Amino acid sequence: MTKSANIKDSEPLTIEQKAELIARMKIAWAKLPADTKAAVAPLLDNAHQQLGDFLSNGTPPDHSVHHILRMKSYLTNDHDGLIRRLDHPAAAPAAAAAAPAIEITLGPQGQIYGTGTYQELDPHWELETGTVWLENLLHKHPFPAGQPQPIQIPDQVTIALAGDFGTGNFGDGDSPSTRISKLIPTLNPHITIHLGDVYYAGTSGEESSKLVTYWPGGSIGSFALNSNHEMYSGGDPYFTETLAAPGFELQAGFSFFALENSKWIIVGLDSAYNANVLKLYMDGSIGNAGGAQAQFLQEMAGRGKKVILLSHHNGLADTGVPGDTPINLFSEVMGAFGGAAPPAYWYWGHVHIGAAYKALDNGMLCRCVGHSAVPWGFASDLQTSQQVQWFEKCSANDPGDDLRVFNGFALLQLDGEKIQETFYDETGQIAWTPEGGDPRNCG
Repeated sequence: MTKSANIKDSEPLTIEQKAELIARMKIAWAKLPADTKAAVAPLLDNAHQQLGDFLSNGTPPDHSVHHILRMKSYLTNDHDGLIRRLDHPAAAPAAAAAAPAIEITLGPQGQIYGTGTYQELDPHWELETGTVWLENLLHKHPFPAGQPQPIQIPDQVTIALAGDFGTGNFGDGDSPSTRISKLIPTLNPHITIHLGDVYYAGTSGEESSKLVTYWPGGSIGSFALNSNHEMYSGGDPYFTETLAAPGFELQAGFSFFALENSKWIIVGLDSAYNANVLKLYMDGSIGNAGGAQAQFLQEMAGRGKKVILLSHHNGLADTGVPGDTPINLFSEVMGAFGGAAPPAYWYWGHVHIGAAYKALDNGMLCRCVGHSAVPWGFASDLQTSQQVQWFEKCSANDPGDDLRVFNGFALLQLDGEKIQETFYDETGQIAWTPEGGDPRNCG
């Protein structure tokens, strides 16, 4: 059964709340079978080692383990003092209130290594995510049986995409996601689609309060993709609350779907359900070639229309170079297309950047729209990549977070065979179009 910490995002963990989460984490660990513990232990050891290296020599931990950097320390009562070094740099007593949030450095993807809300070293992020993940390590909501029917949409249609939006309102005033939630309706989209991630762990309280409450609906309807954060809770709240919420009726309870008009098919995939739980669902998968999603994708590809693909997980490394980091999801998706024409476009979230990539050899254009809420900084990896056409690099001039660049979202306008892409930032400015580039001239 999924549990929620029921803690406001804008407030730090109290001593009592932190103790409760640590106790739950220890109970969940104790309940795991011996073979599961043996499989999980190396992952915790690796994350713990990366945290130690970071505190000793400044080597940034990998983003794929940032949810669990402190977990071994919590389970062993901070046996080697890493939590005291990170959370209490002045050697304050372990029972004292947490030190003020600090920012330390930027990672190459733009990760902000700080202890503020939703930054890479946010202790609340690690405590809730790690605890809920352990509690649901051996549990997943049943995958819906059957396949969805393609939903007919107009030939002239406007679609808003926002990824990793589920932070709720945090900080002083409106958070980036709540600003975006007010901007999207001014563009009159027919359809709005969330590309996944509700924080910290997609629990029942979070799905309702951080996504559904703030989500800007389209005049035709809204859709939401599954993600790694939803799966930390076993997927229950995603399937039973978000997909059952008013506005999401067209999705009919399926975590994958297709929208079709006379020229285009937009296919939304569930790249999280079949991802590896022992890798914290960080690497996407649509399942085996004979599975429901692969067969569905193959059928949609065979209809002879242009395909726009949507997923939570990325199909390419953040640099956009196919060979940089082989992505299993990319192989699975391309395998489903077989001899059919590849997707014309593929949009994903997961990586918290806004980016547009140059066409691949097969002509496909890939985009990342994972920057709709989480604080993120300048991505040096993208600056040096020859495959990146544009990425969000404009400073948000945030007085509370001087490393942060703008958050944003994307708008697609289909008109027959034509498509117009526009990326917007959280202030409502156009951030990028394929024809005009970035008109803000911020470097």
